[in-house]
Amino acid sequence: MYWNNPLIELNWPCAQDPIQQSFHNGAHRVFWNPQAKFDHITTNQRLGDLCKWANEWLTTDGIDGFVADHRNHYDIANLVKLNMWIKDIRAQGIVKPWLIQDQGNGTYLAGTGDSRLRALECIPEIKTVPAFISTSTDRADLYAGLEPVTSFDQFATLCSAERGNLFLFRLTDADAPYGIHWYEYNISRTRAVTPGEKAAVAMFVKYIQQCPDTVITHNWFNTPIEWSEESESNS
Repeated sequence: MYWNNPLIELNWPCAQDPIQQSFHNGAHRVFWNPQAKFDHITTNQRLGDLCKWANEWLTTDGIDGFVADHRNHYDIANLVKLNMWIKDIRAQGIVKPWLIQDQGNGTYLAGTGDSRLRALECIPEIKTVPAFISTSTDRADLYAGLEPVTSFDQFATLCSAERGNLFLFRLTDADAPYGIHWYEYNISRTRAVTPGEKAAVAMFVKYIQQCPDTVITHNWFNTPIEWSEESESNS
């Protein structure tokens, strides 16, 4: 439901402070954990679920039917992006900090980082990630050993942001168990592996037309593909 809340879009640095806004007049807090464990974070789609879904669609409807349904485009794009990200994470590690949302009942979600959670299924040697934890003030004592994040400037600095970087935020509300629903920002180190949805879908269509016998598996994600709308790809 929070996804329908207003999108905050701004370039850093700026006078507006979305981190302060996320506190909702003292209801919420944000903490920084440079080595957060993620084995306790829940997700509604594991990598195996994505593989099963894609293979069933390709078998039943073929690539034309698969792509014709625009509701599939987000996950089709993720097939491409996850293949890119697994290669990129192996090369330079996790660049963008996750957003971990404290549900207030002992469970946690990845508000930003859910796709990377799937990517790390293929990179078991990575045990921790840099992460912001958004929580309620009445649970702040649980994070007493972590650095409080109190401003957008501090947040952007921890992101290793560059001046002028565009940040996007969606916040929750004062009654929610956490204050930040989602955030994203552009940074040069990940620009090459973050194609837009339309471009990523086009890349996948071209690839699957060249490699029609492809079966999407963990090994497929582990095998780097030279994604291009112009050059041929190898399975």
